[in-house]
Amino acid sequence: METEFWKIAPEGVSVHVARIAGGRQGTPDELRSMENASKKAAEEIAMIEPDVVVYGCTSGSFFEGPEWNARICEELTTITGAPTVTTAGAMVAGLNAGGHKKVDIVTPYVDVTNARLKDFLKLHGIEVGKLSTFDMLDMFDHAKILPEEIYQKVKETIMPDSEAVFISCTQLRALEVIDMLERDLGKPVYSAVQASAWQAFDLMHIDPGIVDSGRLLRSLSSPIQHT
Repeated sequence: METEFWKIAPEGVSVHVARIAGGRQGTPDELRSMENASKKAAEEIAMIEPDVVVYGCTSGSFFEGPEWNARICEELTTITGAPTVTTAGAMVAGLNAGGHKKVDIVTPYVDVTNARLKDFLKLHGIEVGKLSTFDMLDMFDHAKILPEEIYQKVKETIMPDSEAVFISCTQLRALEVIDMLERDLGKPVYSAVQASAWQAFDLMHIDPGIVDSGRLLRSLSSPIQHT
């Protein structure tokens, strides 16, 4: 996630990172533990007086549902004094901005996490059509999936009646292939990092002028055309 944020940050915008301590296995207990660990990371980030804070883990923010996600935002905003974006919240906001009610999903997650993702989206009025997964429990391995593998997985996943595709997990290097996928599929394609950056820039009222990372980020320069 860090390298993608640095890549798209425009001149005058700095990216500061504090890591959340935790294990590498994406088990329910580890995902739940990230909430408490994030508070210490937020204390470190607060020292730079940020304009916006991003809690950069998709599963860590959707796993226990919408109220859990909202609590993370409230806690980190209280600590840092800045509005907080969670990746799960940005996912929903981005899909809503596009007017999408039925989407296909690509993830690296195991079954229990995929089920929680579907539940989270359903509670926000978004239906998941087809979900495809790389089925990896080790979260470090998620970052080893190559962009061309993500491209192929999305191509294999997309269904004719879906309105868009969301690529979940901030570890996946999806930003590199979003534009290509949108051209080849003729449908909007969203990623965890892309959506998080979009909401962060939007909160800061910044147009980063990004033209090669999907329609969602381009929408900061011009309004999204709803499908």
